[in-house]
Amino acid sequence: MDTSSTTVSVPAHLHAALYELNDITGLPDEIASQLNIAIKPELDDSASELRYDLLRRISQWAQSSEGRDILKERGLSSSDYSMIALLAGTVTSPSAKLPPYKPPLTPEEQAILKSKERKAISALINGFLSVIGVGVAGWWAGGSIGMRQDHKALLSVFGAIAVAITEAVLYCIWQWRYDRALQPTHKRSAKRKKIEISSETDPKMEPTPPTSAATGVEQPEEFLRRRHVQAHGDGRDNTESS
Repeated sequence: MDTSSTTVSVPAHLHAALYELNDITGLPDEIASQLNIAIKPELDDSASELRYDLLRRISQWAQSSEGRDILKERGLSSSDYSMIALLAGTVTSPSAKLPPYKPPLTPEEQAILKSKERKAISALINGFLSVIGVGVAGWWAGGSIGMRQDHKALLSVFGAIAVAITEAVLYCIWQWRYDRALQPTHKRSAKRKKIEISSETDPKMEPTPPTSAATGVEQPEEFLRRRHVQAHGDGRDNTESS
């Protein structure tokens, strides 16, 4: 069972048992630092839940020879820090923090993954056949030139190993390229959304300066005249509304 994200509630008896460990000098530093942060003198001020892994490490330390000796010096019993005693009356649940959201794959990404799986299977089969073919060819070539049996075997093995290494390198390069092929999909979709949002008409945008149909050059006089009329029109509207 994966307990990396599992938490345990902190009832009164567990709080009291863990608070006894706060000022013990022989406690491992990592455990001591987490207890000092989570366990306070008052139950209400303490954390409402603790990591299951933290209790497991406390129990392991308490059952060790060093832990038993330290607890005995403080008048404590190591049996009080067994997992059965620590978890008695507690509620175990997944962490309150939700795992990161993973959006579903788009149809384009699913098609890329299916194509990648088919090509990966083909690449593995081709590599396997290449290794066998080179081994057989090395054995046959060694026999054709009159090599001994052990020399033919060495030639076949070394040839097959060389081809296997080459195929592995080529497969790693191919997979790296296909892994990168999935990344631009999110970037392109995000960029497309940004362009669509920015292309929407904003009613508060300044009017575009008029241009001459013949020359394509901006006409500043006409532009200023329109701005002047707009300003006076807005002033009259505000006066009438008031």
